[in-house]
Amino acid sequence: MLAKIRKEQNHFLAYFIDFRKLVPVNKVGAKILDDFFNRNYSISKIIKKLGKKNIQKQNVVDFLNSIKEDLFSPNQSGYPMINQDFFSIPIAVELQVMTQCNLRCKHCCQDNYDKIMSIEKIKNILKILNDKKIFEISLVGGEILLHPNFLDIIKLCNKYNFATTIVSNATLLDESLIKKLKKFKRTSFLISLEGIDKTNDEIRGPGVFKKVDKAIKLLKKNNIHVEISTTINSENIKFYKKLIEYSKKLNIPVNFNLFKPFKYLQKYLILKPKKYFEFIKDIFNERKRGAKIGITNASIVAELTGQKKRNECRATVAGLTINTEGYIIPCPFLNLAGFYKNKKFPKFNKNFVNTWINNKLFKEFRKRGLRECQACSYIFTGNINKKSPYGITSFEKYLKNKKA
Repeated sequence: MLAKIRKEQNHFLAYFIDFRKLVPVNKVGAKILDDFFNRNYSISKIIKKLGKKNIQKQNVVDFLNSIKEDLFSPNQSGYPMINQDFFSIPIAVELQVMTQCNLRCKHCCQDNYDKIMSIEKIKNILKILNDKKIFEISLVGGEILLHPNFLDIIKLCNKYNFATTIVSNATLLDESLIKKLKKFKRTSFLISLEGIDKTNDEIRGPGVFKKVDKAIKLLKKNNIHVEISTTINSENIKFYKKLIEYSKKLNIPVNFNLFKPFKYLQKYLILKPKKYFEFIKDIFNERKRGAKIGITNASIVAELTGQKKRNECRATVAGLTINTEGYIIPCPFLNLAGFYKNKKFPKFNKNFVNTWINNKLFKEFRKRGLRECQACSYIFTGNINKKSPYGITSFEKYLKNKKA
């Protein structure tokens, strides 16, 4: 197990890559974790190195046990609430290496299928991100497996010990490629799947499910972590339970995202808010019965699991998006929806953290509030300052009406 540790303003962060979990600690705690997990020091050696007479062996044992409890807790996932979720440096970066794709899905948000980031630019970006102690990298497309330097990219991510997620449609995965990927540590797949058999293929194309099903099983066979990502819409919501059963049989998580229309012809896929909230309530009942299910709305998840209130969006307080042209943008979905038309995004460079904190577009995004998805507000109401019909406020009203 490797713990990546960095200093924040008033504390330290320990990121456990194998668990993809973040734990806030003080200076002494950071030293203990670094020595124990990264240097393999014994507890006696750690205490001697600390040189603090008031720290006993049992103190260190109790501290390490508390960390273990946090890591294995089913209720603690993602980032804990620290300084209202604002970090001085991003925790995770989404890097779009290309927009080229071998599929043309009905719900796709891409408006261009021709862009590709050069390996030289990717190398430079990853080096800078490593120097700034970024913990997670999500590699997205288009379809990233089409990138001519795909394996070189994964090799670099592995070299820097990023917790790396490959977001893919999996249709290009075969046994030969999976065996090559097997040697890279801390690399996982998030595979797009919209349902079982025809349900998926009506959205993603004929024969796609068969290819994806084979790829998922090969990844499992080779002990590569894999999860399913599903964009829930008015068509596939009728069959989501079949997908949950499929994921249960394979013992892999399935994550549901709300569909957002980016093109006029996609409007028939819009899901009514009440139907969406009923769906959320039902999948949480499935979670109670042991299914590994997630939804992308962190504020609703916190409400249903009895956790402290959380923002739905962490785009500019914990994460950063870099597009294929090397620009950093507050929200890729707002950009695709046309909200940032005629706005100039800043270029990514070694001073990106200062830009991320102080750039006008990022400041405005944070100022509008992160409790709900701004892209949903803009896309579904036409006004970015209105409440999202799918956000926590609407969900709380739905729950209140259910009780009445």
